[in-house]
Amino acid sequence: MDTIKHGLNGYRIPAYMEEILTHNYCPYFVRMTIVRDGQSYRFSYRPGRLTRLDTDALDIFERLILLRSLISVCEAVHGYLIGPENYLLEPELIYTEGGTLTAGKLRIMFYPDIRKMRLPQKLMQFTERINSGLGKDDRQTLSQLREIIETEDINRVKMFLDKQIVRIESRSFGIAG
Repeated sequence: MDTIKHGLNGYRIPAYMEEILTHNYCPYFVRMTIVRDGQSYRFSYRPGRLTRLDTDALDIFERLILLRSLISVCEAVHGYLIGPENYLLEPELIYTEGGTLTAGKLRIMFYPDIRKMRLPQKLMQFTERINSGLGKDDRQTLSQLREIIETEDINRVKMFLDKQIVRIESRSFGIAG
């Protein structure tokens, strides 16, 4: 895939974060370079064999797996001193290796979040954005998820997602549950 470029003006990314991102110390972001001129930035991303994830093509099970994996990715990224308030979490910024939705194969295209939204707010918006094309029952599941996200208790969100994923898996394999 070709290089993808974006620009940003009037914002300042901390030097330590530039270092982490450009040296690929954090494996959960798409490889990138940053060129800074004062408070103007040019970002160049090199997805390589990664492909942008088409969330509209995912069924409810895959969307729930994606949300659960993204929470794991955000928690792992935080360990690299880049909190979720520092980057956007949008469906069009999610890339995957081989179409796999597990946390180890997902990558986020880093783009600064100038509004500094917290993870629950990002998850709420992300869930709303991936709601299209689903049946009534599946939209209801995402609606229940949004209600739990509103509590801002990420552990409850993870438990709900885990329970729904297991429920769908059990139904798929004909196991009562």
